[in-house]
Amino acid sequence: MTEMVEELLKPQEEEWLCNSNEALTIWFFEPSTDPDQEFDSAQVYPMFTYSIFGDKEQIYGYKNLEITLKFSSGSFATYFDVRYSDKIPDVSSTSIADNVIDKVKTLIPNDYITNFDTFLQTVNENAYSFKPMGEKITEYRLEEGKDIIYEIYRATFNTPRFKEYHKRFQILVLFYIEAGTYIEEDEKWETMLLFERKRIGDKYIYSLVGFCTMYNYYFYNREECVNNIIDRTNNKVPVSERVNEGKVIPEDIRLRISQFLIFPHVQGKGHGSKLYQTIYKYVLSNSRIKELAVEIPNDSFEVIRDKNDLLYLREQKAFEGLAAPVDKKTIDSLRRKYKLNKRQLLRCLEIELLRKLNKSDAAAYKAYRLQVKERLYNWNKEILKDIDRDERIEKLEETFKSLVEEYQDILLKYN
Repeated sequence: MTEMVEELLKPQEEEWLCNSNEALTIWFFEPSTDPDQEFDSAQVYPMFTYSIFGDKEQIYGYKNLEITLKFSSGSFATYFDVRYSDKIPDVSSTSIADNVIDKVKTLIPNDYITNFDTFLQTVNENAYSFKPMGEKITEYRLEEGKDIIYEIYRATFNTPRFKEYHKRFQILVLFYIEAGTYIEEDEKWETMLLFERKRIGDKYIYSLVGFCTMYNYYFYNREECVNNIIDRTNNKVPVSERVNEGKVIPEDIRLRISQFLIFPHVQGKGHGSKLYQTIYKYVLSNSRIKELAVEIPNDSFEVIRDKNDLLYLREQKAFEGLAAPVDKKTIDSLRRKYKLNKRQLLRCLEIELLRKLNKSDAAAYKAYRLQVKERLYNWNKEILKDIDRDERIEKLEETFKSLVEEYQDILLKYN
């Protein structure tokens, strides 16, 4: 009898359910360069909302639910609104509607705006007073002759105005970065901010179009640690503890990219590559930074990373004259020089070796295959060691063939 009642209730329950990705819309507003209209706006939808509304990305208790977040493109002043045509009556503890407002309120600054006219007024006022914060690193144009410039700034949580600003745009991490979470306001975080600057009349306005958060980890160098032990026996000071003018020199660091996002309405124009190139150049120019790493890169970021690392290393002739097998000493030297972590350096090396490989040369192809398989085995040793020899050989061969296909696809794009 209970099962029959539950079956009868199901259709009624479903009419109060909605997909949270579809119910929520995000807008970016800024003054228009078109004299015939006051504002330009771009509407987008989130890719993910599970961190707010649960793994099923469903909201219960409403009909025709509309959740709206609108941002001033520069200052990120926030408008928040929730509307619906009907809400389920709270007749029992099992039919209470989800508290949509509270779920979103906890993730945005307290000074959000609920009146749309007030929001538009704020957009207009903020547009001409807002300026980027932090240290300007570089600028670029996508099209010569156009009066639109893109500027990249570096900021930390100690940078004036940045802590408050970060609270405004960080919600986009939840919407567009899978498994993305808010970061703590730790002084070891630094952020690259990408702004668009364009002229309206005789003034300039700035719009945030992307950002990258990076964390400074201690760079553990096994070779240096051994030397430090020897130095201690000779009463010398280890590198990480040297003193200059009464100040301890900061330890060497591994800079790890954590969150990398170009906003959806400006994607596909090359901004991702420009931002990554700026970060990599910053790493190469900073003597403290010994390695650039990435925290669990997704597929779209891997494309940006592979493309730009390959083109830069090719431009530098980093792999000139190399053929498999490449010895460990050479690999370590390249890794230190170009400050890429070992996996990425080897990935780029393998792609370039494949590009120059004469596949009709059986000995050369065997040497390449063995080098790649050795790397694959070392990377997956814990999994493979428990598999019998014949299956291990088969698995490595399958993985090798799949990887070569992936490399060939990359080479078709960037040969």
